Amino acid sequence: MAGASFELESEEVRNAIGQAVNALDNPAPLFQVIIEYLHRAHRARFRAQVSPDGKAWQALSPRYQKRKHKNRGKILTLRGHLRNTLRGQFDATGLEFGTDRKYGAIHQFGGDIKQPGGKREVFSKRTKAGVGSRFVKKASSNFAQSINVGPHTITMPARPWLGTSKKDDEQIVERTMAHLKKALAKR
Repeated sequence: MAGASFELESEEVRNAIGQAVNALDNPAPLFQVIIEYLHRAHRARFRAQVSPDGKAWQALSPRYQKRKHKNRGKILTLRGHLRNTLRGQFDATGLEFGTDRKYGAIHQFGGDIKQPGGKREVFSKRTKAGVGSRFVKKASSNFAQSINVGPHTITMPARPWLGTSKKDDEQIVERTMAHLKKALAKR
């Protein structure tokens, strides 16, 4: 995946999956069960706005919070694209879960985004009192102006959102064992 993903680090989870994979000719149904669980766990995490270990995501900066209009109280959610691009994929040897969005990694790990300088066009509304001091969308403006913006860096804090908790690991092991028992019962 090009964006961000994670590997299951729990030895217990990897061992349980390995046992099931070895016992099954076709691990696809097991991987589908695990991916379904990972989707539910990550959706719940987005609702709670916490990392896999249960820590709250760092709050939005007051400056961004002030100008954010959609989903104002939600972190990592402007339109829901990141949350809605979670995908799982698998082959005969294992599975991968994450997003193909490149910005998924900067939110997961944090880092600096270097913005080049240059001319930008900004839009505002002109009234009888003069040009307003607030920028507006182009469609609702009646005044445009070119400005020079210097190069700058935006520092994004890490807000881990991909991964599993101990509870998630236990749930995956339970589902793996149930699937394995069902598969072995058929043999």
